[in-house]
Amino acid sequence: MDTGCLSSMNIAGAKQVRSFAGQLHTQRCFTSSSVQALKTSHRTTFSSTSPGLRNKGKGSRRGLRALQVVCQDFPRPPLENTINYLEAGQLSSSFRSSERPSKPLQVVIAGAGLAGLSTAKYLADAGHKPIVLEARDVLGGKLAAWKDEDGDWYETGLHIFFGAYPNVQNLFAELGISDRLQWKEHSMIFAMPNKPGEYSRFDFPETLPAPLNGVWAILKNNEMLTWPEKVKFAIGLLPAMLGGQAYVEAQDGLTVSEWMEKQGVPDRVNDEVFIAMSKALNFINPDELSMQCILIALNRFLQ
Repeated sequence: MDTGCLSSMNIAGAKQVRSFAGQLHTQRCFTSSSVQALKTSHRTTFSSTSPGLRNKGKGSRRGLRALQVVCQDFPRPPLENTINYLEAGQLSSSFRSSERPSKPLQVVIAGAGLAGLSTAKYLADAGHKPIVLEARDVLGGKLAAWKDEDGDWYETGLHIFFGAYPNVQNLFAELGISDRLQWKEHSMIFAMPNKPGEYSRFDFPETLPAPLNGVWAILKNNEMLTWPEKVKFAIGLLPAMLGGQAYVEAQDGLTVSEWMEKQGVPDRVNDEVFIAMSKALNFINPDELSMQCILIALNRFLQ
């Protein structure tokens, strides 16, 4: 197992003060994510401009028009003025402004993923000495990306961050890497399993507040779901949209499949939507994944 000490400077991608054995050279990675997985935008970083999405393709067998995707960056939303962002900023600044420990602690952190590196950063801010243990020769965990000997980039997870993630947005600002985010339109794009080369999208209008924008996105999608399926899907999600974080946390004991059955959501919604979301978020099937994970992502996306 590779071991080594790192400080907050490591995560910034600036001065690589670390001693990890066999560590690959740090690369700034702007890569494309898999089109087969859930694609989110207007709240995403490292977003795809995949040739597959630019290809208009042939019209749907139902006579519907091919999906039109505009690949462009959007202005950064005014996150700094939101209550969540300000509260997260106060919390993170407290580590730097707190009294320095008379005897700094050496803290061992297992895993150099986003959580491990963030923990190390804030421990260093508080005056302690984090020691991060990482089994692989690349940092980042599920967010890791590296170039192989043939010059191809590899990713191990979706490189997506939502505007409603105040803690990670503050972290990026503190590290001076907020400019590496590419803000995209507020939509989800899915590959259609039964129609190779065709895609369907859920558009969340900026003119409607959450959760109404989510209901609108479901009802306006005509490629993947029938009207009865859309209505049942929207009704099934209403408790999550209206109940907020308390409802989301209460669903941790249910798998995605169990939650769907409880809410009366048709099985085809699982085949068309939730399989992609489960694979994209946690790389496991809906009958194994806690519904809490899906609802957290949906709530953040709606916000």
